[in-house]
This record gives sequence, structure tokens and C-alpha cells, in this order.
Amino acid sequence: MNNYQLFSKRALMLLGTLAFLSSFAYAEDLKVLKEKTFQMKDYQNFFVDASGADVKVVSWDKQEVYVKISGNDKAASKLKYDVFQDGDVVRVIIKRKSSFWNWFGSNIRIKVDAFVPAKYNAHVETSGGDIYVKGITGGFRFDTSGGDITLVKLNGKVNAETSGGDIQLTEHYGNMLLSTSGGDIVCRGVVGDVKAETSGGDIQIQQKDGRLFAETSGGDIVIEYSGVNKGIEAETSGGDISAKLPADFKANVHLETTGGSIDSNFPNSKSTKVKRSELVAEFNGGGPVLRLETSGGDVTVDQK
Repeated sequence: MNNYQLFSKRALMLLGTLAFLSSFAYAEDLKVLKEKTFQMKDYQNFFVDASGADVKVVSWDKQEVYVKISGNDKAASKLKYDVFQDGDVVRVIIKRKSSFWNWFGSNIRIKVDAFVPAKYNAHVETSGGDIYVKGITGGFRFDTSGGDITLVKLNGKVNAETSGGDIQLTEHYGNMLLSTSGGDIVCRGVVGDVKAETSGGDIQIQQKDGRLFAETSGGDIVIEYSGVNKGIEAETSGGDISAKLPADFKANVHLETTGGSIDSNFPNSKSTKVKRSELVAEFNGGGPVLRLETSGGDVTVDQK
């Protein structure tokens, strides 16, 4: 065996060992670092400020807030964590310890699990983790620097923002302000106004009885709308836009594309301007605006 073969063999053994150790560290069971229960009232507040943690918040039928923080050994040694009541707020704070060397290293794993009353307000901020919230009526704000945000069966105004992840809402009732720098936005069965913006992802909206503003710099936009038109505006720089609308949808329509084609399959339509790249029309005698514009894709409108 020559020196090159020996080096290659040792390198492969080292890579295998590192892979094994990495998988072992990832598979390490998390232990409970802190847990507390608080007696609370409806529409009080749950606040999380967590460095790098995944956060899960769900409702239950108790007038209590229960919080559990779980983490691995590195989380226990490198993070400061606390859970406490401050007036009408239950606060969860997770921060790195102040030592300079504690800012280095990886494989810190930490998560927050919480149960709150069914009528409650939630504000969650995490620097890199995912956020999952289900089954609560209240007011909501969610921010993560790099994770996904998943919201299920919420009732109330939502402001959700992530720098690099996806945002998904299912069966939400209330106005929604959604923003991601690089991910997709998906809304299924939502009722209320939606403002959805992403710098690089796709937008899919299944909506009823609300105003819609959707904008993406590079993805496709798919809209399925039910109920009374309250205004729909959608714009993408590089993708396609498609919309499915009810037969009684009333709108003043402006469809435009710079580099694609327009296909309007809405029967009760009266056109005032028809070009390959632009259509101005009225659906069912006119109404609130329907404006769909793309710089590089196709625009398609169909009746459901």
C-alpha cells in the first residue's frame, strides 16, 4: 500500500468516524431543563424570546400555562434559560451565556413546549428555530431568523415573519401579515385579509372573504378564492400567476405580463382592452380590483 492509498484509507475512516459521532450527537435524547405551571386567565399573554430553539404552543381546556424546556447537554451548559410570570405575561427567556467562548460550537439542541388556554395571546421570537402553534384564539406575532412557521386553526390577527423559512397557515380566521425572505407561503382554508410577501418563494392562497395582496420576486402565485371579492392584487417578477374564482365574482380586472401570455376563461366578462400581454375587463359588471401582473410568466384566470 503506497502513501496515497494509506492516506485515502485513513481519511475515509476519519470521515466515517465523524459521521458516526455526528449522528450519535443528533440522536442524543433531550432532557428536561425546566418546567413550570402558572394559573392564568383568558386573553393574557405568552411571550417567548429563545436563542435557537424550536417552539411549539398548543391549546388545552385548562386555565393554566404549562411550559417545558428540553435540551441536550450542550444546551444545558451554554445557555441561560428561565420561565416566570410577569403580571399578566408568562415569559420564556433562553439566551447564550455571556462568556465569549460560549458563542462557539454547534450541536446545541433546545426546544420549548407549551400548553396555554384556548383564548390567549402569543408572541414568539426565536433566532433560528421552527415555530408551531395550534388551536388558539387571540392576537399573535411570530418571528424566526431561519426556521419555518406553521400555524393551525388560529383565530385572530397574525403577524408572522421568517428570514429564510416557509410559512404555512391552515384553517385560520382573521387578518394575516406574512413575510419571508426566501421561503414559500401557503394558506389553506383561511378567512380574512392576507398580505403575503416573499423574496424568492412561491405563494399559494386558498382564501374566503378577504382582501389579498401577494408579492414574490421569483416564484409562482396560485390563488383559489371563495366569497365576495374585496380586492385581489398579485405580482411576481419571474413566475406564473393563476387564479380560480367563483362564478359570481365581481371585479374590475387588469391582467398583465411582460414576457408570457394571458389566458382568461371567465365566462361573464366584458373586455375593454385585449392584447397578448394585457387584458382590461369587467367580471359580472365590475367591482373591487383584480390585478395580476408578472414580468416573466403567464397569467391564467379560471372560473371554479
